[in-house]
This record gives sequence, C-alpha cells and structure tokens, in this order.
Amino acid sequence: MIQNKKSQIFIFVIMALIIIIGVVIVFLLINPPEVSLLDENNPQAFVESCVREAVEEAIGILSKQGGDINPKGSLQFEDEEVAYLCYNFNYYYQCVNQRPLLIEHIENEITNYIRPIVSDCFFNLESGLRKRYEVTSSPMELRTVLQPKVVFVEIDKQFEMVRDDEVRKFEGFKMSMSHPIYNLAELGMKVANQEAQYCNFDELGHMILYPEYDITKFIRGDANIVYRVSERASGESFTFAIRSCPLPDGY
Repeated sequence: MIQNKKSQIFIFVIMALIIIIGVVIVFLLINPPEVSLLDENNPQAFVESCVREAVEEAIGILSKQGGDINPKGSLQFEDEEVAYLCYNFNYYYQCVNQRPLLIEHIENEITNYIRPIVSDCFFNLESGLRKRYEVTSSPMELRTVLQPKVVFVEIDKQFEMVRDDEVRKFEGFKMSMSHPIYNLAELGMKVANQEAQYCNFDELGHMILYPEYDITKFIRGDANIVYRVSERASGESFTFAIRSCPLPDGY
C-alpha cells in the first residue's frame, strides 16, 4: 500500500515537471528572447542599430511633449507635460513664440538625450571586440540633423581594430532613418506663428490645402489650446500647447 502511494506521488511529480517544462517551451516559442549579436566585421551595423533605437526613444518623448525632453513652461494633457510653443499670460495680447528655432531645438534635444546611450553602445562594442582585437578609439562627438522626412545622426569618432597584421580603421559612423518629425515641427511653427499674429490658426483650411496632415485642436479653457498635428501616412504626430489672446471671465 505504501509502495503504491509512493509510486503515485512520483508519477504526479513527473507529470507536474512535464507540464512546467511544456509551458516554458511554449512561452519561449511565442516570446523568444532578444539576442543582440555583434558582427565584428561590421561595427557600423551594431552602432547604427543602437543609435536608431535611442533616436526613436527620444522622438517618442519629444513628440508628446512639444519638443522638450524635460518641459519647463507646460500644461498637463493626457498624463503628459506639454510645452508651450507660443505663450502669453496677459489678457488680450497675442502669444510670444517660445521656440522660433524649434527644429534646431529638437536636434539639440535628441543629441543630448542619445549621447550617453550611444557612449554605452561604443563601450559594449569595444568590450566585445577586445576578446579578439586590440581596440583604440578617440573621444566621441555627435550631432543630429533633421531634414524633411529624414533624421540623420553623425558620429565623429576614430575607431581602430588591430589583430596580428590586420588593421581596420573607422573615421566615423552614421545613422539615417525615415521620420516626419522635421515636417511636423515645421507645421507646429506655422501654427505658433499664426497664433502669435492672429490669435488663431485655421486648421480646417490647412487640411483642405494639405490633406496629408491631420490637425486636431483641444480647447483646455483659460485660452489654453493643445494642438496635435499628424502625418496621415505614417501615423506619427507632434503635440504642443498654445496660449494666445486670453480673455477674462465673462467675455
């Protein structure tokens, strides 16, 4: 009798282990772990992938917060702090453009955000290569350039790999990716400039002339307006705030 109970317990334990192992295997098949492979023959690809991920992260933040990583003059909208592109506290007066050089500002914001991430990318690259190469490199300088539909990141960094008689040198690294942040920021500046001049922006008229863009206006009260401009084809958007020509209560 005791022997039968032990056998039953043993069978239950084996069945439980089989079920657990089966669940783990199914989970790994559905959600395989991400593996980052370093191709020592193509350091550019490793750096480009790392930079692209960092830029996408930066743009994701900037697009929701009016072009700022850490907004200072802002209002809260959809659980985000959204920066004002044009603002005036005084009643009756048009707003003052807060970001007349918005595109250049976004370039700097991206650069400052990705710099430590890209530095870590190179540290990981060099650590991986040092197993087989003697690696030397210079200090890193990088810059972000926005152009219509495209984001460029240029990295000035001398990088040398030496193994026996093999010497490989890199004078710099580049990354380019398709994204309409330039176009959306340009449209944001157009909205801000017209709000500063006329206390209004005709979003319906603009969408008739430029149907590739969608413009949504959210009235927040006390003359606060949140604009969301979107590119229909990609679904990418840019959100910012305006406060222009506020009127006192009763008007």
